[in-house]
Amino acid sequence: MKNLFTKTLLSSALLAATGAANAAAFQLAEISTSGLGRAYAGEAAIADNAGVVATNPALMSLFKRTELSLGAIYVDPNIDIEGTTLYGTGADTNANAKDIAKGALVPNIYFVAPINDKFAIGGGLNVNYGLATEYDDNYSAGFIAGKTDLTALNFNLSGSYKVLDSLTLGLGVNAVYADAIIERRLGSLTAAPYLVAAQTNAAYATAAAQGGDYAAAAGYKSAAQQAIASAQTAAANPSSATLRKIEGDKWGFGWNAGLMWQVTENSRFGLAYHSKIDIDFTGEYSDGGEALRITPDYTLSQGNQSGSLTLPLPAYWELSGFHQVTDKFAFHYSWKYTEWSKFKELRAVGSSGNELFQKTEKYRDSSRLALGATYNATDALTVRAGIAYDETAANEHHSISIPDTNRVWYSLGATYRFTPDLSVDVGFAHLRGSNNSFKEELITSAGKIVTDVKVKATANLYGLNVNYRF
Repeated sequence: MKNLFTKTLLSSALLAATGAANAAAFQLAEISTSGLGRAYAGEAAIADNAGVVATNPALMSLFKRTELSLGAIYVDPNIDIEGTTLYGTGADTNANAKDIAKGALVPNIYFVAPINDKFAIGGGLNVNYGLATEYDDNYSAGFIAGKTDLTALNFNLSGSYKVLDSLTLGLGVNAVYADAIIERRLGSLTAAPYLVAAQTNAAYATAAAQGGDYAAAAGYKSAAQQAIASAQTAAANPSSATLRKIEGDKWGFGWNAGLMWQVTENSRFGLAYHSKIDIDFTGEYSDGGEALRITPDYTLSQGNQSGSLTLPLPAYWELSGFHQVTDKFAFHYSWKYTEWSKFKELRAVGSSGNELFQKTEKYRDSSRLALGATYNATDALTVRAGIAYDETAANEHHSISIPDTNRVWYSLGATYRFTPDLSVDVGFAHLRGSNNSFKEELITSAGKIVTDVKVKATANLYGLNVNYRF
């Protein structure tokens, strides 16, 4: 695996969707089309199809026959950045960008197989963490926002056991395959701010010499010479020149558990837990070489060497309820709690234990609340709707490479049964993120660089799944 560990990065990297379509940070909710149509309300308590494997394996006890479900959700995001990069030298640059997140197809496939009245097994493939943002190669703030794309495929194998007529327990193992590509570019780290820094330090050197402080004068003179050298280097490289890159793949392993309590024939509750999974990336660190050693993490430049970095995928809980009020109408709800606060920092170290870079994250735990309803219009047609609120995990340390924000889901969906064994789910959701403003700071050899941005994010999601009972 070739890796490019950078000061601005892996915090933004995972899977195949986008910032507007995510739940908090880079977590994804898009595990099934039936769930999409109700904004994933009641996900740990509803057994629409074999997609229960992805959330609460205890629900497999409700299946009487083997069932297969496969499909995908297409994510169509629209994320715009309005900003300015401030050098503190009068050489400010425009940092606007439009449509920074590309569309993506998020697949899923699940099966459930009852063994007897008490025991069932199931498995599947889905994507539960991810992000993909891509700025133009010549983007002015390319040193903090270039290409960030990570796909993490979650392979799951689970079993359920009915302890009592009203209580079922489920347990599963997860294997996650993560593939990442991350790049950062030179952007507006051009000659202008360095020339201003050179002039400023030269003036300080003159003043110090006139005051008789020759040691300080020598220090300022050295800083001026360094800034001039950086200006010459910057002028010799295009804004699209690569500063940092990481490209590679790795496996991580975890587990999940759930329980289902059938209070009455028409009312039940579900609780699910998914463990933390660490993705331990290893590979080669590169800072772009001597020709580009004017990087945001200038003081940490180490050249090319082997290194390692751990990316934690946080644990989460989900509590859901489902209530069949009449033969036709049911309502359902969920509370999902993700332990993002354990994501404190990103830190890469070299083979000798030296620190290559460190980026503080300090995420906070986040909640997702969802409410939905299902209506059986006819024997063949079921319609559903839902609304949800996703809380951002970002706290003090925001980044335009992962423009996380609070968001609201508005969802509609339907299931049509062509035969008692064959059905198709369709779903649609519109996500609207709250406007978010923040500053992102970096330190270079020319001084502090501050990028002041506003983020606007929306997304439309379209889902289709086919279900078959054997």
